[in-house]
Amino acid sequence: MTTKTKPATHLEKRIQRFYRLLNQKEFEQCYRMIDPVVRDNPASVTLLQYVTALKNFLVVVGKIRIQQIDMELHLDEPSKLYDDRDFAVGQSVWLDQAGVENVFQERWVKQGKSWFTRSTGFVVPESRKRLNLKLANLK
Repeated sequence: MTTKTKPATHLEKRIQRFYRLLNQKEFEQCYRMIDPVVRDNPASVTLLQYVTALKNFLVVVGKIRIQQIDMELHLDEPSKLYDDRDFAVGQSVWLDQAGVENVFQERWVKQGKSWFTRSTGFVVPESRKRLNLKLANLK
């Protein structure tokens, strides 16, 4: 049995909180969990764009049920990509409303005592949108 380090446990709880907020449609709280460096960049996603993307995503996939979170922490490993902050990369495996397994590629950075996502939205493949429209028309 592998025991997780305190930072890994804290990050996993933060990721689970993010998806819980997403499922509860607390989009503004999700937005506040974006890396402040990314969020404060004028060329980055706005709150309105972010909320719209998340709403559209949930319409297609429904609630997200996290099955597994695998993250590799990089503590005290300076990287210019993450502004020399601690960071983590990995995957979250989840099920959609139809029970289909999906995987998110995760990128998180630590700012102060908190972890923040580097994701600025979700994209639903066009094929998935068309399938959902066909299913909706059959009802």
